[in-house]
Amino acid sequence: MEQLTVRCYRYLLIMTALVVFLAISAGLLVRALLGGLSYLATLGAIILLASLAVALVTAVGALRSRAIVDDEGVTIVGALRRWRYAWDDVTEISLHASLRYWEVYLRTASAERRVFFYPVGVFAPAVENGERHSTPPPYTPPGLAMLYARLTEFRR
Repeated sequence: MEQLTVRCYRYLLIMTALVVFLAISAGLLVRALLGGLSYLATLGAIILLASLAVALVTAVGALRSRAIVDDEGVTIVGALRRWRYAWDDVTEISLHASLRYWEVYLRTASAERRVFFYPVGVFAPAVENGERHSTPPPYTPPGLAMLYARLTEFRR
Protein backbone atom coordinates (compact mmCIF):
# COMPACT_ATOMS: atom_id res chain seq x y z
CA MET A 1 0.00 0.00 0.00
CA GLU A 2 1.56 3.26 -1.15
CA GLN A 3 1.42 6.29 1.16
CA LEU A 4 1.88 9.93 0.32
CA THR A 5 2.66 12.55 2.97
CA VAL A 6 1.33 15.97 2.06
CA ARG A 7 2.54 19.07 3.93
CA CYS A 8 2.08 22.80 3.42
CA TYR A 9 5.69 23.99 3.36
CA ARG A 10 4.70 27.65 3.33
CA TYR A 11 2.90 27.20 6.66
CA LEU A 12 5.82 25.18 8.04
CA LEU A 13 8.25 27.94 7.08
CA ILE A 14 6.16 30.55 8.88
CA MET A 15 5.81 28.37 11.99
CA THR A 16 9.57 27.62 11.99
CA ALA A 17 10.31 31.34 11.87
CA LEU A 18 7.86 31.84 14.75
CA VAL A 19 9.56 29.10 16.79
CA VAL A 20 12.97 30.71 16.24
CA PHE A 21 11.64 34.16 17.17
CA LEU A 22 9.95 32.87 20.33
CA ALA A 23 13.03 30.91 21.39
CA ILE A 24 15.30 33.94 20.95
CA SER A 25 12.80 36.16 22.81
CA ALA A 26 12.59 33.68 25.68
CA GLY A 27 16.39 33.46 25.84
CA LEU A 28 16.75 37.23 25.97
CA LEU A 29 14.09 37.42 28.67
CA VAL A 30 15.84 34.77 30.79
CA ARG A 31 19.12 36.63 30.36
CA ALA A 32 17.46 39.85 31.60
CA LEU A 33 15.97 37.97 34.56
CA LEU A 34 19.35 36.58 35.53
CA GLY A 35 20.87 40.04 35.25
CA GLY A 36 18.60 41.32 38.00
CA LEU A 37 15.41 43.35 37.70
CA SER A 38 13.13 45.12 40.13
CA TYR A 39 10.25 43.16 41.69
CA LEU A 40 7.57 44.41 39.26
CA ALA A 41 9.83 44.04 36.26
CA THR A 42 10.68 40.48 37.37
CA LEU A 43 6.99 39.64 37.83
CA GLY A 44 6.16 41.03 34.38
CA ALA A 45 9.09 39.17 32.84
CA ILE A 46 7.97 35.87 34.41
CA ILE A 47 4.41 36.34 33.10
CA LEU A 48 5.78 37.19 29.65
CA LEU A 49 8.11 34.18 29.79
CA ALA A 50 5.19 31.87 30.63
CA SER A 51 3.22 33.30 27.70
CA LEU A 52 6.19 32.81 25.40
CA ALA A 53 6.57 29.22 26.60
CA VAL A 54 2.92 28.44 25.81
CA ALA A 55 3.24 30.06 22.37
CA LEU A 56 6.47 28.15 21.73
CA VAL A 57 4.91 24.78 22.63
CA THR A 58 1.90 25.55 20.40
CA ALA A 59 4.12 26.58 17.47
CA VAL A 60 6.32 23.49 17.81
CA GLY A 61 3.18 21.32 17.92
CA ALA A 62 1.94 22.96 14.72
CA LEU A 63 5.09 21.77 12.94
CA ARG A 64 3.65 18.22 13.10
CA SER A 65 0.71 19.09 10.84
CA ARG A 66 0.40 17.01 7.68
CA ALA A 67 -1.92 14.66 5.81
CA ILE A 68 -1.02 11.06 5.05
CA VAL A 69 -2.92 9.80 2.02
CA ASP A 70 -3.20 6.20 0.82
CA ASP A 71 -5.57 3.94 -1.12
CA GLU A 72 -7.86 3.40 1.86
CA GLY A 73 -8.19 6.94 3.19
CA VAL A 74 -6.53 9.96 4.68
CA THR A 75 -4.96 10.59 8.08
CA ILE A 76 -4.86 14.18 9.30
CA VAL A 77 -2.04 14.73 11.78
CA GLY A 78 -2.55 17.73 14.04
CA ALA A 79 -0.50 19.21 16.84
CA LEU A 80 -1.86 16.83 19.50
CA ARG A 81 -3.69 13.99 17.75
CA ARG A 82 -4.51 12.14 14.54
CA TRP A 83 -7.80 11.65 12.70
CA ARG A 84 -8.24 8.78 10.23
CA TYR A 85 -10.97 8.85 7.57
CA ALA A 86 -11.74 6.18 4.98
CA TRP A 87 -12.36 7.46 1.46
CA ASP A 88 -15.88 5.99 1.61
CA ASP A 89 -16.66 8.31 4.55
CA VAL A 90 -15.32 11.47 2.90
CA THR A 91 -18.17 13.47 1.38
CA GLU A 92 -16.22 16.52 0.22
CA ILE A 93 -12.77 18.08 0.10
CA SER A 94 -13.19 21.82 -0.27
CA LEU A 95 -11.17 25.00 -0.48
CA HIS A 96 -12.10 28.05 1.59
CA ALA A 97 -10.76 31.35 0.27
CA SER A 98 -10.15 34.42 2.38
CA LEU A 99 -8.32 37.70 1.85
CA ARG A 100 -5.07 36.62 3.54
CA TYR A 101 -5.19 32.82 3.57
CA TRP A 102 -6.83 29.74 2.07
CA GLU A 103 -7.80 26.55 3.89
CA VAL A 104 -8.45 23.01 2.69
CA TYR A 105 -11.20 21.17 4.59
CA LEU A 106 -12.16 17.50 4.58
CA ARG A 107 -15.81 16.81 5.34
CA THR A 108 -17.53 13.59 6.43
CA ALA A 109 -21.11 13.02 7.53
CA SER A 110 -20.15 13.66 11.16
CA ALA A 111 -17.19 16.06 11.08
CA GLU A 112 -15.30 18.72 9.19
CA ARG A 113 -11.52 18.99 9.68
CA ARG A 114 -9.08 21.57 8.41
CA VAL A 115 -6.34 19.75 6.54
CA PHE A 116 -4.21 22.72 5.45
CA PHE A 117 -3.80 26.37 6.28
CA TYR A 118 -2.20 28.20 3.35
CA PRO A 119 -1.20 31.85 3.97
CA VAL A 120 -1.14 33.95 0.79
CA GLY A 121 -0.18 37.40 2.03
CA VAL A 122 -0.87 40.89 0.83
CA PHE A 123 -0.26 40.42 -2.89
CA ALA A 124 -2.73 37.58 -3.44
CA PRO A 125 -5.54 38.02 -5.97
CA ALA A 126 -8.65 39.55 -4.43
CA VAL A 127 -11.34 37.03 -3.50
CA GLU A 128 -14.66 37.34 -1.76
CA ASN A 129 -14.15 36.68 1.93
CA GLY A 130 -15.50 33.23 2.73
CA GLU A 131 -15.64 31.74 -0.77
CA ARG A 132 -15.97 27.95 -0.77
CA HIS A 133 -14.96 25.77 -3.72
CA SER A 134 -15.27 22.03 -4.29
CA THR A 135 -12.60 22.20 -7.02
CA PRO A 136 -9.74 24.71 -7.31
CA PRO A 137 -10.82 27.82 -9.26
CA PRO A 138 -8.42 29.29 -11.86
CA TYR A 139 -7.09 31.90 -9.42
CA THR A 140 -6.10 29.34 -6.78
CA PRO A 141 -2.48 29.87 -5.69
CA PRO A 142 -0.34 27.31 -7.59
CA GLY A 143 1.16 25.79 -4.43
CA LEU A 144 -2.29 25.23 -2.95
CA ALA A 145 -3.61 23.71 -6.19
CA MET A 146 -0.68 21.25 -6.03
CA LEU A 147 -1.50 20.38 -2.39
CA TYR A 148 -5.15 19.82 -3.33
CA ALA A 149 -4.15 17.58 -6.26
CA ARG A 150 -1.80 15.52 -4.08
CA LEU A 151 -4.48 15.19 -1.38
CA THR A 152 -7.13 13.95 -3.82
CA GLU A 153 -4.76 11.75 -5.86
CA PHE A 154 -5.82 8.48 -4.17
CA ARG A 155 -9.53 9.30 -3.85
CA ARG A 156 -11.79 7.03 -5.85
